[in-house]
Amino acid sequence: MSKELLQSIINKKIINEFGKKVAQIVDLIIDKKSGKILAVVAKTSKSEELLNKLTKDENGNIFIPLSVISIVKNEFQIDDKKLRLIILKRKTVQKQEF
Repeated sequence: MSKELLQSIINKKIINEFGKKVAQIVDLIIDKKSGKILAVVAKTSKSEELLNKLTKDENGNIFIPLSVISIVKNEFQIDDKKLRLIILKRKTVQKQEF
C-alpha cells in the first residue's frame, strides 16, 4: 500500500447505515506478507455501544474487521448486521472455552 493512499485513509470517518459518524480511522492493520488490510483501527465515542464491544488497544482504539466495512458514496460505512454476527460468534466461542 502506498504511503499516499494510507495517508488519504487516516482520519476518515466511518458512518453507520443512517449516515451518522460512528468512528474515525486512526490506523490500519496490514498483513506484511500479502499486503492485505486485515482491520481498521478507529477511535469511537463511548456512546457507540456496539463498536465498543470490539477488541481495543492500549489507547482505547477499536479494531474493526475489514469484512464489516464497505465504501458507499466515497465514505466508509459499517454494516451493523455483520458486526453483530461477529460479536455474537466471539461470545459463543468464549463461552465454549469455559
